[in-house]
Amino acid sequence: MTTRQVFSHYDRTVPRGGTFTYCPLCRAELAPAESGGRLRPRCPTCGFVQYRNPAPAVSILISDGQRVVLGKRRGEPGRGWWALPSGYVEYDEDYVTTAVREAEEETGLQVAVRSVVNVVSTFVSPRFHFLGIYVAAEVVGGELQAGDDLEAVAWFPLTGPLPAPGFPEDACAVEMYAAGMVGLAIEG
Repeated sequence: MTTRQVFSHYDRTVPRGGTFTYCPLCRAELAPAESGGRLRPRCPTCGFVQYRNPAPAVSILISDGQRVVLGKRRGEPGRGWWALPSGYVEYDEDYVTTAVREAEEETGLQVAVRSVVNVVSTFVSPRFHFLGIYVAAEVVGGELQAGDDLEAVAWFPLTGPLPAPGFPEDACAVEMYAAGMVGLAIEG
C-alpha cells in the first residue's frame, strides 16, 4: 500500500478567495509581490505578506482492534459527512493533547494515543486548509456519545463496510490502520 499524503477537494492552483484585500496591520491595500518564489498579497506600506499556510489539526482513529469510531459532522467543513473525530491544535497544545481533548469532546471517550498513522496536507476549500496528523488511539474510559461538532457517533467494523466518508483522507487512514500500518513510514 502506498502512503498518500496530499488530498485536494478542489483545484488549489486556481486563485480564489481566502486572501485579504487590505492589510490586517495597517489597512493599506495589498498588492501581489514575489515572496518565497510565489506571488503573494503584500502590503507596500508595512511589508506584511499573507501566506496561505494550512492549520494544524489532529484526526483520531479510535479503535478496539476490530472496530473504529466515526462521527457524523454537525458543522463545516463536511456537514453531514461521516468522519474520524478531529480538531484544530490550539496554540498552547501539542498534537497528543489535542487528540485526547478532541476525542473526549466529540465522542465522550477518554483515549490514549498509541502512534501516528499518517500526516497529510488537506485542501478542503479555499477557506479550509489543514496539515492533518492522524493518530491511532485506544479507549481508556468514558462512554460513547456524540458531542461538540458531531450529531451522531458510532462504532463501525474496521475492515468495513464504512459509511461513505466525506474525507477520503480519513478512509485512507482507516485503510492503512486496518492493513497493519500503525506507525508512519517515510517514503522517499
